[in-house]
Amino acid sequence: MKKEELLEKLLRSYRQSFDLECPYTVHGEKYDAYGAFNVTSAKYVLTKKTELWRAQCYEHAFFKLTEEFSGKDLEAFSQQITEYIEPEMVRHGEKCPPPNHMYTYITGVFICDSVDEQAKKLIRKFKFMKNYRFTIRGYCDARIVVFDLKNKKLYGNGAAREIIKGYKKIL
Repeated sequence: MKKEELLEKLLRSYRQSFDLECPYTVHGEKYDAYGAFNVTSAKYVLTKKTELWRAQCYEHAFFKLTEEFSGKDLEAFSQQITEYIEPEMVRHGEKCPPPNHMYTYITGVFICDSVDEQAKKLIRKFKFMKNYRFTIRGYCDARIVVFDLKNKKLYGNGAAREIIKGYKKIL
């Protein structure tokens, strides 16, 4: 399977729930696609005026095609998260996300021909998690998934464990 075919297959499944934009540029870094997802859940008593609770959940998914995934690619994505994605797309430039924010996932999906040996170790160790006001305002967690098409393998960090199970079916 070619990288472009796999990307199109992934985007078809994402299109059902995500707002997609192809291509997408974040703070000078170009991605082949970007998907935004948000859902709001609430519990009412008798009428909508009497709201017991509300929870807003978000995900930002970034897709990129590369020849070989290396530690530099992971470092660049990590830098994007800390410098722009988390402060601007999650917190909107504020100290913490708005009230009722439950969680935001930042997902990086890299589709490549091969993965550098050092990068495999770095992918497993990759971690970005931020709590807002002791999780009263929710949390943000970063997940990374790397498709190695040459070896037909999938690599990801601990936070991406659940989505990797679904991606294995696609690969």
